[in-house]
Amino acid sequence: MTIIKIAPHENGGHDNQTSSVDVPLPEGYAVLPESVGTPETLANYPFGEITVEDRDGMPTVTAWTPLPIPEPGPTPEPEPTLEEVVNTMLGL
Repeated sequence: MTIIKIAPHENGGHDNQTSSVDVPLPEGYAVLPESVGTPETLANYPFGEITVEDRDGMPTVTAWTPLPIPEPGPTPEPEPTLEEVVNTMLGL
């Protein structure tokens, strides 16, 4: 069973969880039935727009529209070492 958080992150990705056992559905999540797709078969998973409908009292994903996979952000500059800080302070 795969569940997916209905509200996406800013980048379009959805929190999700796959389990081999049925678990209670947390608030704000929907079931992702295999008839719609699986994490392995859905394009750009978990980045997508989902359509959710109530099926037998359970929020259920009924459609998946893939979104582009975001580019990785810039790599932050490494922090200077203590030696580099001291050398800068001493003008070396």
